[in-house]
Amino acid sequence: MTATDSFAPPPGMEEVSLRLIPHVLRPLPPLAQEMFEMFMLAFGGRAIHINGYTFLGGGSGEPAAALEPSPYQDGRDAYEKHGLPRIREICDGLRSEEYERWPREELAQALPGYFAEAARGFAYTMQSLPIVAGPASALMVFCGEKLGELGDRDLLVARLLQGVENESAARGLKLEALAPLVQGSPELLEAARAGDLGAARAAEGGEPFGEAFGAYLEDYGHGSQTWWELHTPTWGEEPGAALRLLAGYVADPSRGPVAAHARSAAERAETIARCEAALSDEADLERFRGLVAQTVDYVFVIEGRAHWQQNCVGALRPACLALGRELAEAGALGSAGDVFHLRLAELGELAAEPSGALLETIEERKADLEAWAALAPPLMMGPPPPRPPADAPPNPIGLMFGGPAEKTDDPLLLKGKGASAGVVTGRARVAFSLEEAEALQPGEILVCPFTAPSWMPVFTTAAAIVTNQGGVLSHAAIEAREYGIPCVTGTESGTRRIPDGATVTVDGLEGTVRIHEA
Repeated sequence: MTATDSFAPPPGMEEVSLRLIPHVLRPLPPLAQEMFEMFMLAFGGRAIHINGYTFLGGGSGEPAAALEPSPYQDGRDAYEKHGLPRIREICDGLRSEEYERWPREELAQALPGYFAEAARGFAYTMQSLPIVAGPASALMVFCGEKLGELGDRDLLVARLLQGVENESAARGLKLEALAPLVQGSPELLEAARAGDLGAARAAEGGEPFGEAFGAYLEDYGHGSQTWWELHTPTWGEEPGAALRLLAGYVADPSRGPVAAHARSAAERAETIARCEAALSDEADLERFRGLVAQTVDYVFVIEGRAHWQQNCVGALRPACLALGRELAEAGALGSAGDVFHLRLAELGELAAEPSGALLETIEERKADLEAWAALAPPLMMGPPPPRPPADAPPNPIGLMFGGPAEKTDDPLLLKGKGASAGVVTGRARVAFSLEEAEALQPGEILVCPFTAPSWMPVFTTAAAIVTNQGGVLSHAAIEAREYGIPCVTGTESGTRRIPDGATVTVDGLEGTVRIHEA
């Protein structure tokens, strides 16, 4: 790898449509790149990395992973009863192995197989999506044909799907359920504010809290903090962010997930009532109710998929770090974490003959990664993909990824997709990682490439959200509506054009962001 500030298709890919994957916030180091390449092959896709950023294109469409076909026709059943047990088994198996007992050469030889197994788990997370996408697509058609007078079709569908059961909402609701264990002990609350689990366990009331918090981390502490970032610690490894978030819920329950979820559910009920009032035909009314009931499963599955995809990534960390520690002890790596800056073949060679031959290369790659993190990659490269047929049904997956941003002649105006209504003016906080986003202050507007389920702290603090990527069913949009804050997604260049600290006005209905000259 050589650092460069330009983006171009690699040789042989000039005629392929390459699309930046919305879930990747930052460039990935080599081992995470190789992992994601294997994940996409398992699902029949192809990942291309340019300056560390992940682009998709040129896949065969033929999954490399051997998956057992689901016997269920219902999308939720296909996910819960068929896919999810297999994903759990894969993740539990990868995490439970006692890697410390393995000789480093044997562990290095086994690592590609572990990556392939995690890739199979990823493929299972995607298996039921086509089933649940059908009713969601039908609801989009119905709303466009029958309820056009109620406003933007996509935003209307999104409001019909907010405030429902899903894994991302559960992550926050279950954490806030621990608040009563904290609020009665000033010492325990202070330890939570400091993100110090050891101090929390030692505080008054720390024993029952420690048990309950440990059970929470068993559910939500094993996944990567951001999609595909194999190199970043999980909440289980570094629980400080979860503790600080919990302390915030104690300080202001009105900003917590329980209150937010209740408001979101109430807004959904109001939206359903408005839609039903606009349908005078009894057959249309019954059709609408049936589609809404079926489409709820789409959010349940899509957010469950997100949670378990991050777990598939996190499940590989124990094996990688165990090998990294052994190589560091042998002098082949500077630290265990350096393992993520090499590829599988290089790790195999180092394990067989440990030496410091790649130490300089690793430092160069770290520098490249830091330089690339400041870049703004294009959303598309190569020729545009072919347009779907005019009579093709709308694809709800498109509501997650979004489309190209509308260009404006005004350098101080950005246009994206209005994803959560409301107008807010405030100070912009530009962040490319969860660590940077944790610096967000109340009333500030978060400007970021994308968000992930573990980014809950920002939704309890932010006055509004602006993202480079995503549509009205992206994670940022779903959670912004859950917390009742304005959101504009898919600006493409928000993190590049909005200066950190600038005053901006976000209109989450119109999908605009105004940068104030002052």
